[in-house]
Amino acid sequence: MSLSRVAIIADDRLQQHLLNNTLVRLGFQVVLNLQPERIGDLSLHSVKTDVWLVDIYEDGDSLDWLEHLLDGDIPVLIGMERAPQKSCPTFLRWEKRLLGKLRELTHAPALGATADDILMNRAPAKDKNKALAALPAIPLPEVLTHINLQEPLQIWVLGASLGGPEAVKQFLDALPSGLPIAFVYAQHIDPRFEHALCSAVGRHGQYKVRNFENGQQLQISDVLVAPIENEFQILANGVCQSLGKAWPGPYGPSIDQVLINVHAHYQHRFNCILFSGMGSDGSEAILGLNGCNNIWAQTPEDCANSSMPESAIGTGRVTFIGTPYQLALQLVQSVKQHWIETHDTSRNNHSGKKHPSRLPAGATQR
Repeated sequence: MSLSRVAIIADDRLQQHLLNNTLVRLGFQVVLNLQPERIGDLSLHSVKTDVWLVDIYEDGDSLDWLEHLLDGDIPVLIGMERAPQKSCPTFLRWEKRLLGKLRELTHAPALGATADDILMNRAPAKDKNKALAALPAIPLPEVLTHINLQEPLQIWVLGASLGGPEAVKQFLDALPSGLPIAFVYAQHIDPRFEHALCSAVGRHGQYKVRNFENGQQLQISDVLVAPIENEFQILANGVCQSLGKAWPGPYGPSIDQVLINVHAHYQHRFNCILFSGMGSDGSEAILGLNGCNNIWAQTPEDCANSSMPESAIGTGRVTFIGTPYQLALQLVQSVKQHWIETHDTSRNNHSGKKHPSRLPAGATQR
């Protein structure tokens, strides 16, 4: 049985050493292990690997290489907490988490796995359609081209964990500029990667992906990255206020709590999408939300890890399922329909009926 291949990019020599030794001992083949500043002219897409393991502390002057990885067709594991010393009691727990995540991403058991491990390993996901350049650009609907709003027509919470940065970047890159909406992006990730995440996911240029700043207003075209350390709420006029306390639960940010807090202010303008990720964060909150326009999820087969969207779908509250591109296409149609129903009286007067948006091919309406 061939070994699953891992390529490491880490900015700390000790971490490079620990990751390399741990992965080899767990039965993986390390095909690359270098620091970001040594990437240079290396063609990352030519590296033969099954997963990229990125462990960086400093943002650095350029993250172009990370954008290339996120745009590629190889899974990228980012934000994994740093390895403790082998003598530390938490080392085995860290090692177990790393092994579990890599098995999910490579869809293959590591060397030495038991028969039970192999039988329980989930089937490989279908190949993702990563060739976004071949997909048609999504145009801004004509009815939305000349509107002038002071605040967002819709607010969308994007929740994600493992595999989320790639999916969310694909989704945002597919959206046309000019939509009168704003996003709150809640991503489970190590705090050290918070600013690098913002830079990597937001490099498409259409929407302003930014880190949380206390007292700043959530405005049209914003993608606010929810803070990892402290819970926040939204006050009048979309002002974001830190509550000065840690998020409830084991992960930061708590996607459940982000959904609850954002919905508390925006109510009927609130919508959410749950992307790739481990665990069930977000599922409990959507069961208690009322008056939501849309609760959507990424197609499980398209995810690096399907646990989070599958848990959401299991609540019975999810109304649309699709790939990142299909979700973007459906969102554009949703915004258009919302505007017509609430503002364009010249069209509304012809009929009191609501006409559902046409579904993207392969997507699921519930």
